Amino acid sequence: MTNASGVRWETCDGNLPSTEVQSIRPPPPATRNSPIFSDHAAVESSELPSPASVLSHGLSKHVIVDRSKRVLWPNILSRLREAFSLDPQHAPEEQEMVAMQARMIRPKGLHPSELSRLHTAVNAFPPRRVANFLILTFIKHATDAFFYFDQAQILSDIDEFYTDPSSSLRLDPAFICLVMALFALASQWTIYEKPDGVESGQKDNLDLGRDFSFHAKSLIPDIIERSCLRSIQAPFVLGVYFMPASAIGASYAFLGLALRKALASDLHLSSEDSTLTDSEREVRCRLWWSIFSLERCTTVKLNRPRSIDTQIITVPYPSQCKALDRVQEIDNLDCQVAYVRLIRVLDEIAGVADGLPEPAGLSQSKWEADLKLWKRSLPPDLKLDRMSPSDLKYRAVAHLYLNYYYALITMGKVALVTVARTKLKQSGSNMPDVSYHVKQLANRCSKAAIKTLRLFETLTKSRKITRFSFTDFQGCSIATIVTLVSGIIERDSGYDIRVNFGLNCLREMAAGNMTAKLGVSFVEAVQSITNEAARKRQIETSLTQNTTETNHSGYHQWAEWLTVQEDSQTRPDSIIHSHPESTLARETQDPISDPWLAAQSAFRDTSTWQIQMDQDPSGTLSAPPSSLNESPGSLQPLGCDFLSTLHGDEHSFLMGLTGLDALDFSGLTVQLE
Repeated sequence: MTNASGVRWETCDGNLPSTEVQSIRPPPPATRNSPIFSDHAAVESSELPSPASVLSHGLSKHVIVDRSKRVLWPNILSRLREAFSLDPQHAPEEQEMVAMQARMIRPKGLHPSELSRLHTAVNAFPPRRVANFLILTFIKHATDAFFYFDQAQILSDIDEFYTDPSSSLRLDPAFICLVMALFALASQWTIYEKPDGVESGQKDNLDLGRDFSFHAKSLIPDIIERSCLRSIQAPFVLGVYFMPASAIGASYAFLGLALRKALASDLHLSSEDSTLTDSEREVRCRLWWSIFSLERCTTVKLNRPRSIDTQIITVPYPSQCKALDRVQEIDNLDCQVAYVRLIRVLDEIAGVADGLPEPAGLSQSKWEADLKLWKRSLPPDLKLDRMSPSDLKYRAVAHLYLNYYYALITMGKVALVTVARTKLKQSGSNMPDVSYHVKQLANRCSKAAIKTLRLFETLTKSRKITRFSFTDFQGCSIATIVTLVSGIIERDSGYDIRVNFGLNCLREMAAGNMTAKLGVSFVEAVQSITNEAARKRQIETSLTQNTTETNHSGYHQWAEWLTVQEDSQTRPDSIIHSHPESTLARETQDPISDPWLAAQSAFRDTSTWQIQMDQDPSGTLSAPPSSLNESPGSLQPLGCDFLSTLHGDEHSFLMGLTGLDALDFSGLTVQLE
């Protein structure tokens, strides 16, 4: 591309200009200790006009800019000349600056070690027919709701690579890294292209993309400093590839690298580069939102800190571009836009659920309304109930719905745990019930889990379940775990069927993936815990009923005892002791033998209560009236205050509830082989 001075800038693939500099920033805000707040300055400041009223329109618009905007430095020099009413011709100093910049960005020769890695990767390319098969498999099955690259452009580039031995692409580490990552990810989906009648073999349970990913990883150090789209696309594809096996490890790192490089290249900002075509501008836009959405979605699911503040993003959502869309093998623009909008809502919901400050005006009802609006606004071709499972976009749309259900689960998971814990504690104490609002959230969480499992039932029947999919495994895992926790509260006739189905799906998806197998073991462990909790509640409920009957009997004994005491005041003491073997006499001598009296004795023992508090640091146990100086009836119903304590004390438990702690147990895989 050519700048205003006629100097051409070379980039790796012609899509991304690499000569952007940061615009002039406004000075930092003044503090109370700065001179501007002196009395003299206060008088003068009221007399000073605003910069916009003094400077020309060009300077005030393009130089004094918002912090989220950046301007190309050749353009800013022209605008400075315009702002100061100078001629548009460029001074020698300006031309020299342009020439220096061109020399700085000129591609440098590869280091011998870089050449060695590059030649090794090039020699590992598969035959042309195999490469074509993998590329088409990638586009057909791995595209999902993301935009990785211009499909027509990548097909053209690979054709050039195989047909032209002197092609410059053979010396481009970013291109070789991207294609190797593409081959690796495509290998995970080749099972869907297996012809009918071909028997499954042992290789079906192996990671067939391992060799390709090895070469792609080896080239990552060589592309970090390169300013081209391919250097962003390559770690993005690698991040998706490693997600099933190492969501918290390699995948998290590669997605973070892709996001950082996208930020460094200003993909998150509306570009003012007039040399970009509409197609190039849209490619940048779609690539940004694909990287941001997937990185933010996994950050939420992995309970990791947010990478960037969404307020700095100014690039618009993806939009139609005929020059780009008409040459795409798979047009998934509607899925991209729907996914971006859903993740923005999920990000808000999870932000408060993870203990982040709640934005003003947001509430559970607003989030629920936002989710309903998102679902209603889906175009007809993204309505899952109207689609055939044989549709190429069916899995992508199913993933949209999985994340929609996940958002509902995120809204109610704390409430679900609250209700389950409260039910267990109520069995043996006078703990008050939770509020209606908490119960309602818990109920919606359970229903979302049931709908998720029903969706997996459809995917299973249509043979759309795949072994290497983080979204599939995570969605089925959390739905099964939520069902298990819901079973502590209540189990209907379909409970066992749902749980067994969820576990069988997880086992099928875990074939050939040790990390996923660990995930299945984790869910099975949760099943054991919830079964034990349900049995405990059943036993304690039975004991409570027996205690109620005992209390009724104890009341009559208490009334009889009072009568005896009243009679003893009017009769000789020998009357009481004249029946030493009677039941009443024995209970009077040993009050602890009466369960009701024993309870009264324990209730008066403050040391017993202190032990209970030590065992339950969350402080959610009901304190006895004697220790709180208030009656049981004065205790307030559990509500938001009780929920807020769970953000800290039950953090590890809620992480387990997501099922994602089991997705990366470093050091344990060898023990389980």
